[in-house]
Amino acid sequence: MNSAFSEQILADKLAKLNGTQQCIESLSRWCIHHRSKAELVVETWDKQFHNSDMLKKVPLLYLANDILQNSKRKGNEFVAEFWKVLPAALKKCC
Repeated sequence: MNSAFSEQILADKLAKLNGTQQCIESLSRWCIHHRSKAELVVETWDKQFHNSDMLKKVPLLYLANDILQNSKRKGNEFVAEFWKVLPAALKKCC
């Protein structure tokens, strides 16, 4: 797994995200690997979400779901950070 992390690397990965299970799970694992940067991961996810059309928002929501479900075993960093942005994100797409 590529261990380098930067906001730009994450933004590029989010831009390339598609709806396949493999793509979502792979990026989710990468984000969880960098859980010490959970705040920056979620801020970048939120920016990408708000700048995306509806078709791109669905895979981003799947990604958030996968990160939340699979990161709980390692800590609550992502739960705390996504809690700050998901309510507003969901209001925008419903």
